[in-house]
Amino acid sequence: MDPFIKAENLSVIYNIGKTSEFTALSDVSLKIFSGEYIVFFGPSGCGKSTLLNCLAGLEVPTSGKVFMKNEDLTAFTLQQLITHRRLRIGMVFQNYNLIPTLNILDNVTLPYILGGYTPNFAKEKANILLERFGIPNLKSRYPSELSGGQKQRAAIARSLMYHPPILLADEPVGNLDSESARIVMEVLVELNEKNKETIILVTHDPSYLKFGHRIFYMKDGKIIREAVNYDKKQIYSQSIKEKSSENAEYKRLAQAHPHFSESQLKAKMILNHLVYPYSVEIQQKIEEIISQYLLKQIDKQEMLRLFDIPVEDGGVSLYKQTAKKLAEQVAKVSEQIKIVEDIKKDKSISPAREKVISISKSLLTEYSGNLSEGQTERMQDAVADFLFGKIDSKKFRKKLDESFNSGGVGLNRRTALDFARKIELIISK
Repeated sequence: MDPFIKAENLSVIYNIGKTSEFTALSDVSLKIFSGEYIVFFGPSGCGKSTLLNCLAGLEVPTSGKVFMKNEDLTAFTLQQLITHRRLRIGMVFQNYNLIPTLNILDNVTLPYILGGYTPNFAKEKANILLERFGIPNLKSRYPSELSGGQKQRAAIARSLMYHPPILLADEPVGNLDSESARIVMEVLVELNEKNKETIILVTHDPSYLKFGHRIFYMKDGKIIREAVNYDKKQIYSQSIKEKSSENAEYKRLAQAHPHFSESQLKAKMILNHLVYPYSVEIQQKIEEIISQYLLKQIDKQEMLRLFDIPVEDGGVSLYKQTAKKLAEQVAKVSEQIKIVEDIKKDKSISPAREKVISISKSLLTEYSGNLSEGQTERMQDAVADFLFGKIDSKKFRKKLDESFNSGGVGLNRRTALDFARKIELIISK
């Protein structure tokens, strides 16, 4: 099975030879198969839209080629590109690109009118599409009279007038509220699943990655990683680089760190294996038990029991001493979280100060050194400033690390870093 779209070594460089020279795309190659839902994901300015425009024939690459059904778009004449875009490509933009002086029906019929079809035939087709997307009653209104979600549905209807085999969506819900965004994203999924449209979505929002069969992660004009969504049935499995038994852990890390490159994810996996003596499944089970405890669904004794009993009985099967130590640590952090919540709710200074002192004492329980009265007071001041947002983590560490004569607490750097990490854990809830 040949790819529907293929890019070979695409590069786009602006202002070549000038001091303002900028590389938007750098040697990008990819294959997309008919009926796939593809996501280009990455931060603003990473080259997503530039790549999309090259695939659409809207932008000519500086070097490299784009093939659609084995036809080289980079060799097309201007007239061939115009015909290609009109008949094969549906484009949906973040800003809708509806013509404000035309009503919605006329906006949707415009591609057919420009293609030489009669107005009556064009309106008949447009009415069917407006009906399908639930906005037939809005056809006489103008774009300024519609909500963002309604305008985007009208824009999608317009893009489908020629039944194009591919729909390119460039941040289509970037200007929409959450409910309108949900509706538009459902429309795209329906077009892919029922109409077998090939969808390419450009987004910087990781919550939309679940819709894609495959995700191309982009950074600095390059594809840094290609990921497969194994929750969706793949269109052409031979095109997918199947992963080995690392799938579960790799997928979990990829979801937690969507901007990581493949090498960064593998480094993270290695670190996890070195630092954590447990499998991914056991780590997840431990997290579930801790979550139940924090939600007060189980008490400390039940948490300890679940840490201790065998996996086949629904537990984690830790060594008894390890289970006890972990349960004690979780309970201690949970208590500290509750103290911080009380501090933030407290209206009076004195009780809040008492709780700050409690947090400070908690941090010092595992500290082997001795603090003077002045150091203790400065420690409490630093904790209070951090809890109430007056200083950030970096300044908190600096305040702990600086010598007493310089206005700090006078702890060593390692202890200051350890305290900062502990207090960040406490306030992270």
